[in-house]
Amino acid sequence: MSSESTTVSIIITVKNNGIDLYTTMESLKVSQSTLPYEVIIVDDGSVDGCCDFLMSYRFDRPFKRIKGEPGISARNIGAAHASGEYLIFCGSHLYYDDGWMERLLAPLMLGQAVGVSPAFKKSEHSPAPKGREVGGVMGAVRGYPVLSAGQNEIPWMSWECFAVRRDIFRDMGGMEDGFIGKDLETAEISLRLWLQGGNCLYVPEVTLTQVFRQNFPYDNSGELWGVGLMTLAYLHFDEEFISVCREQVRRAYEGEPVNEEKLVELTSARREKQVALRKHDMRWFSERFGFLWK
Repeated sequence: MSSESTTVSIIITVKNNGIDLYTTMESLKVSQSTLPYEVIIVDDGSVDGCCDFLMSYRFDRPFKRIKGEPGISARNIGAAHASGEYLIFCGSHLYYDDGWMERLLAPLMLGQAVGVSPAFKKSEHSPAPKGREVGGVMGAVRGYPVLSAGQNEIPWMSWECFAVRRDIFRDMGGMEDGFIGKDLETAEISLRLWLQGGNCLYVPEVTLTQVFRQNFPYDNSGELWGVGLMTLAYLHFDEEFISVCREQVRRAYEGEPVNEEKLVELTSARREKQVALRKHDMRWFSERFGFLWK
């Protein structure tokens, strides 16, 4: 592989992230890597000027700033502009260590996994804001890393950082549109990878630092999980699991009511396509990871 080629595309999606993107880029700039990489930043409708510094930013790797489009996954937009063999999707408040990229991608390069995510530690100086705890299925989705006994297999990768091969991502059709929160969007593609015969691995050899700040305007996407959870359910679950999700939304969700009739209409064709590509069903997935779903 020539030195001019790009092995990795790091795709960072941002929306009103204040200084977070700048500090993430500064950390990336000083972290050492032997892999040629590019950075693609997708501005998903920011109004706080968090991407303005990129106009004159000095970075020794290729980077692009791209505008997001309403209704289309920002990650899909970033991936469409990527030239790397491997895609790493990242949040915008991470600090990186030397060699993190090589260690994270090793299971993909060795053919041991089709999707990977690292470990995380939270910065002591900027603790995560305390939000309302959500249990049930949604709590399981957010409970990263959920490890199977004695292995590093995980049911879903972390929305903060996960990596896949670009050809696999493309062949799968990328991310599913219709998710407001990145956690459920990531859970959906992780689940799809498993059901289509792939696997997702936790890579504890890599630990990224999360630095949380309170930004304005406040990002409330994490609170708007009702439609996303039901979208996930209608794309992949059977009626019993759908009922479990419906009950959780009824009891715990404080957002706008979910129009399930419309969701069925929007997801039926996609569900049919996904089911045709499956090598496993949801019962297999549930039993593999020991979920009770209730």
